[in-house]
Amino acid sequence: MHDVEMVKNWILQIAYISILAIVFELLIPSSNMKKYVKVVIGLTIMIAIINPILGFLKNGVDINSTLEKEYNYNNIDINSMTKQAEVERNKLIVAEYKKRLNEQIKEKVLDVIDASDVEIESSINEDLNDKNFGAIKNIHVVLSNVKYKMVNDINDGKIIIDTSKFDEKEQILDDIKNDISKFYNVPLKNITIEER
Repeated sequence: MHDVEMVKNWILQIAYISILAIVFELLIPSSNMKKYVKVVIGLTIMIAIINPILGFLKNGVDINSTLEKEYNYNNIDINSMTKQAEVERNKLIVAEYKKRLNEQIKEKVLDVIDASDVEIESSINEDLNDKNFGAIKNIHVVLSNVKYKMVNDINDGKIIIDTSKFDEKEQILDDIKNDISKFYNVPLKNITIEER
């Protein structure tokens, strides 16, 4: 029986007893007995009010059975929901880590090269349970509209490289690869740079 129906029956029971008490009180003639009848009627109504509460206190509260009855609690698989939330959390952690890694690499590249845009694509060990989580496997750098420059200690300034000289361009790109390789401990063969 649902709890709502039990409350409804309880209220109806009190209402019936109250109506019967009024009718019974009207039927009794005025006498000294009337005050005793009123006490008995009052006690009966009070017992009717308290009876469900006493049963409730005697049996205790079973929250699980109430939740199961009212909200179909058993159909919700808490364990699978927890595992799904953990998987989603791990995806977010990996995505945020890769995003920050790519931004850091982009800043390092832009320190060396003047380009209108630098895109970084990296692949990492995404297993959070692995002790090598975050180890970089590959880095692919895409440069757009590059104006080559090189920071040099000669005359405390920058040396603008003549872009028509292929060897100088290749040297700068190799320097970028070497810097990334040393800083992130990634083999040179796993770093590629593309110009668009």
